[in-house]
Amino acid sequence: MKFLKLFLFLSLAACLNKDMGPEAALRDFVESRLGAIVSRDFLLERLTGKMYQSVQNMSDEDFQKFSDLKNVKSDSFKIHSKSCQEKKCFITYSIGYMTKDGEKTNYQSEVKKIAEIVQVDNKWLIADVSNIKTYHESMEPINPLE
Repeated sequence: MKFLKLFLFLSLAACLNKDMGPEAALRDFVESRLGAIVSRDFLLERLTGKMYQSVQNMSDEDFQKFSDLKNVKSDSFKIHSKSCQEKKCFITYSIGYMTKDGEKTNYQSEVKKIAEIVQVDNKWLIADVSNIKTYHESMEPINPLE
């Protein structure tokens, strides 16, 4: 019995200390942004390359608009494919989400994307994200004059 407890403890400790892989880093990045307002430092810690430069060079006003996703509620996150080399991965994934105004859902959306994720100093960071396809469904008629 003692050995079983020791084995379970060591297994749990090994899982907790294990570095995040590319899929986990991407999932953490996406899920931590939806439904929240994140800081520039929070994003910069998870980015590299083009994405890092883009976020760093944003004006404060543009960054505020970009980072404020508190009215967006995640519906689904699905990884479709992954192509990895030693220190670089390309992951095709889709995100389903609802845009809300209080308790009322205004839009239901699904976006398919490709993320380039690079390993820097034993940490997986998002280098670039490209949209493949976007689908928005409005829950009420859209008035183009507004």
